[in-house]
Amino acid sequence: MRYEIIGKPYYPVLRVVIEIGDRFISKMDYVISLDTNTKWKDADHGLYLFYVDVYPSEMIFASKKSGDIYLIELSGQSLYVRSDSIFAFYGDVSIDREWGGSKDFFEDQNKSLFKITGKGGVFVAPAGMIYKKWIEGTNFISEENVIAFEPSLSFKPYSISEDQRSFYAFNGGGNMYIQTRK
Repeated sequence: MRYEIIGKPYYPVLRVVIEIGDRFISKMDYVISLDTNTKWKDADHGLYLFYVDVYPSEMIFASKKSGDIYLIELSGQSLYVRSDSIFAFYGDVSIDREWGGSKDFFEDQNKSLFKITGKGGVFVAPAGMIYKKWIEGTNFISEENVIAFEPSLSFKPYSISEDQRSFYAFNGGGNMYIQTRK
């Protein structure tokens, strides 16, 4: 699979060329253009698997948010990802929606934290841009800005102000992906 993100950072589109054997999964709502070669089938929870049988196909996707599109590569490891930021993914990846902390991480009950594992990539669509930060030691991150992080980071709720904003204390060594807007 080949891809290109055009128009970064605020109103980007994702151009994808799907080839035979590729597995590309996204919501139909994000599709703005596709070739006649493209086939799709329901992949569960409002997601669709896009594929081709004979010839490559070009597809163009756009997010409904005014923010960047960012690719996080997976090479067999796991990643915790904010459910409402997942834009698309490809390769041999699986999503665990029910792991131990999925529903309890965010105060907003409409958001949860999915555990994604495998080989491939996850495209996220944040509010604003993504800031990738290596966490070593303890860092406090606003709950509203967390997009994704590696399981090597431990976390616990932490209050650092009286304005009722929720923070997490992240500890350990690993990558954190933070959105710049809420």
